[in-house]
Amino acid sequence: PLEGLAPGLHNGYAGIGLALDDLARTASGPDAPALSAAAARCTAFAVRALTEGPPSPRTGLLHGASGVALLLIRRYETTGDTALLDLAAAALHRDLERCRAGDDGELLVVEGKRLMPYLGSGSAGIAAVIDAYLAQRPDPALEEAGRALLPAACSAFYVQPGLFRGSAGLLAHLAATPLAEPADRLRAIDRHLDLLASHALTDGGGLAFPGEQLMRLSMDLATGTAGALLALGAAHGAPIGLPFLPAAPAAHPAAPAAPQTGPSRGRGNTTVQ
Repeated sequence: PLEGLAPGLHNGYAGIGLALDDLARTASGPDAPALSAAAARCTAFAVRALTEGPPSPRTGLLHGASGVALLLIRRYETTGDTALLDLAAAALHRDLERCRAGDDGELLVVEGKRLMPYLGSGSAGIAAVIDAYLAQRPDPALEEAGRALLPAACSAFYVQPGLFRGSAGLLAHLAATPLAEPADRLRAIDRHLDLLASHALTDGGGLAFPGEQLMRLSMDLATGTAGALLALGAAHGAPIGLPFLPAAPAAHPAAPAAPQTGPSRGRGNTTVQ
């Protein structure tokens, strides 16, 4: 039963739909049609929850409209239905409406009294999905927004090292986005590498990173050492990233002279806390 879930990636239709779509793409046995139908149904539920349900109080990749946009982009890759890209653009603009400029002009997600730059619930997550969208078709307004979001990932200090709410996620986005200028990318990556090095602690003969609120060592992907390793690999050229997000810079398509015939397959007082 899929009815009654949230639309988002973390615990709702977007996350389930992305997994079903990926399974349907690779399935070749008798389960393939059922997986494809389930992915389509989940996508329809996600769109309905986003467009007809009460507005979500959350913004960004994990809990906001950007996670639904990512599902719609990947479903477009599967089906070639350009209406899905139209819906994805609308979802991204919904999250962008909840951003505002920080003291230095960078675009940040408003979360209560805080402005958030991070991958999970901040501006980098929206920017990562914008990159995925722009890999499918050009959109000057979204490209401009993606560039405005980028400086939020380039500050000199972030409190935590984690992937979803810390420096590692911003490093992973900088390594993957095609919107960063090469020299700016290298400078920002070097700052993040230094910052992650300052968080690294010895543990059992190796290195580990503290988790949420820096209270204890964490080995998991979202808050700890596994997420830091993923980001470090991406920064050193390994073609890795979070599932369904771009893993390396990819050229954006030029504005088509004629309608495209099919999808391309691809595969972020002001207080920042």
